Amino acid sequence: MPCLPSPRHLLAAVSLGVLASSAVAAPPPPGNVTAARVAADTSGDNWLVKGGSFAQQQFSPLRAINDKNVAQLGVAWIAEMDDPMGLAAEPLVVDGVIYVSAPRSIVRAVNAADGKILWTFDPHIRLDYSTVDSSIARVNRGVAVWEGKVYVGTADGRLIAIDAAKGTQLWSVTMDDPAHDGISGAPRVAAGKVFIGHTGSDDQVRGSIAAYDANTGKRVWQFWTVPGDPALGFESKTMEMAAKTWSGKEWWKQGGGAVWDPITYDAKTGLLLFGTSKAFRGGPDDAQEAGGGAKLFSGSIVAVHADTGEYAWHYQTSTPERQTENFHIVLADVPISGRIRHVAMTAARNGTYYVLDAETGELVSQTPLVKQEWSGPRMDYPGVVVNGVEDCKGNCFGVRNWWPMSYDPITQLTYVPIMDRRRTPPPTPDALPMVGRLVAWDPKTATTRWSVEHPLIINSGVLSTAGNLVFHGQGTGEFAAYAADTGKKLWSAQTGSAVNAVPVTFKVNGEQYVIVPVGWGGAFRLWSPSTMMVTPTSKYGPSRLVAFKLGGRQPFPLPAIHVPEVPHPPAQTYTAEQVKQGAALADDHSCTDCHSPKFDGAGRWAVNGGIPDLRYMPPEAHRDWYAIVLGGSHQQQGMMPFGTSSTALRVTGLTPAEADAIHAYVIDRAQAAYELQRSASMKP
Repeated sequence: MPCLPSPRHLLAAVSLGVLASSAVAAPPPPGNVTAARVAADTSGDNWLVKGGSFAQQQFSPLRAINDKNVAQLGVAWIAEMDDPMGLAAEPLVVDGVIYVSAPRSIVRAVNAADGKILWTFDPHIRLDYSTVDSSIARVNRGVAVWEGKVYVGTADGRLIAIDAAKGTQLWSVTMDDPAHDGISGAPRVAAGKVFIGHTGSDDQVRGSIAAYDANTGKRVWQFWTVPGDPALGFESKTMEMAAKTWSGKEWWKQGGGAVWDPITYDAKTGLLLFGTSKAFRGGPDDAQEAGGGAKLFSGSIVAVHADTGEYAWHYQTSTPERQTENFHIVLADVPISGRIRHVAMTAARNGTYYVLDAETGELVSQTPLVKQEWSGPRMDYPGVVVNGVEDCKGNCFGVRNWWPMSYDPITQLTYVPIMDRRRTPPPTPDALPMVGRLVAWDPKTATTRWSVEHPLIINSGVLSTAGNLVFHGQGTGEFAAYAADTGKKLWSAQTGSAVNAVPVTFKVNGEQYVIVPVGWGGAFRLWSPSTMMVTPTSKYGPSRLVAFKLGGRQPFPLPAIHVPEVPHPPAQTYTAEQVKQGAALADDHSCTDCHSPKFDGAGRWAVNGGIPDLRYMPPEAHRDWYAIVLGGSHQQQGMMPFGTSSTALRVTGLTPAEADAIHAYVIDRAQAAYELQRSASMKP
């Protein structure tokens, strides 16, 4: 007769079963992202890495929200973000927690189910190193999460690891010279390493990308994208080869080739692909324009081995005549000419869509997305037009910028946000003759399937889903969903704030959510006129993280917009000639690189991390003009002293007479804004 277990043994067995069950059901540790998990994650429940996968397709396999029911989307929750410079980041979502960055490299962890902020990390970056770093600090495009850590780069040149559970710093490393190398892009993590580059192509900084040990922060390798001073020796045979493509007087001082955002890890090949910016385009004073040659690896797509940083291949999108820069790189297996090819796809600033073999760099195709020239008069903004041909010796607006595109493997289309040049009259005398556009591009045939026109050129990144949907935000504040196959608008919501960030989607507690950071953000708002990118109301909308779900019933009244009054400016005591001189000096000394051309900026005297609109200067700021501009009384807030020439501060000295001329121009612009506002208030 078999021996039956006693009740005590049965109870013990049940207890062990309960314990085993509870152990299995225990929630994963915060920030639980690994290479195996990213590779195996096909559900779309999370958004573990930038782009949703190592391929960075900005595509989600979720389909609970689809083209049949998207009209039922409503607000699920709103998380307020007190950031005066708006948001431009792509959130990551790991096991019910959202990790999102903000200007000044502030990082927040947010409960994905209800929008409650779990912790906030402030790295307290220094704004007083240089004008360059001060401006870079006003934008941050995202974080990386890996094995319980959250990584963020800072404008003062640091890479920081944060405890994903507590929001406390684990370690911090400085990349190079904090006065010259600032980080605004999102780090990427793969193969146990954190990959990050820095800005500086507009300021003669030598570009590079580096890999750091994800656990310790120790630098593993650094790949320089342009060669340095030959007298100091080259770091590698690759740099020695690249040096042969540069020429001109002291060419090694030119710099450029920054890797300020686009980095993609290819899990299939083990290669790290990244895009570089242009070579520095200087004026005649430094004689850098005289040098010809390819100037490798500026304006290029470059592939290196992720483990070692050893060069694999490159493809250059720049030419000696026209320097460009490169953005988001997408990996996909695409049917081309009767066979499946593993390709890297990108659309550079020059508006050309490139398809490259991801393993070898072989060019598969290159096609302009839209017509790349327009005719018209010369303009007072960068990227001017002379006799119908773009003058690209300055910072050209081009056709593309950093906002990521999205590749849908179901429709096999890429959805690309672009700036499209048109010949129709611009909406205002100061506006460029351009519109925004969302283009559905077929990389198999190199043709446009459909496109949607937007009134403003600065909009958001793109998200596509298996629900036959494409989500895209606009500077007007509209956030919309389009049918991925036809481009038909199926749903939209007015957020009240410009949308310049990147939407993502995920599932929590069995429900699919779509979230989007809103609030006028990004570097464009510093050096471009506001009329190009926001409406008179969306520029004042708050910074928020907004979540939508089917049947969402969170009340969402449009935010109360307060348009501040322009203070009565002081009397203009300077001459018309001084005003004219001040306008030129404001450009020459980079005033308009932070405060916008013609000082058409934030529309308020923004403080506490914001960039103030100089037309809104209060009386005390006019009174303290010398102290601010020449004496450096606001250096801690990022306003460098221009009283002396200083390489460390990256500014050129001003004489008191030149400071007076710039002040004259500020008063002139303030008076124009004051009169315009007063005349508008008098209209019935």
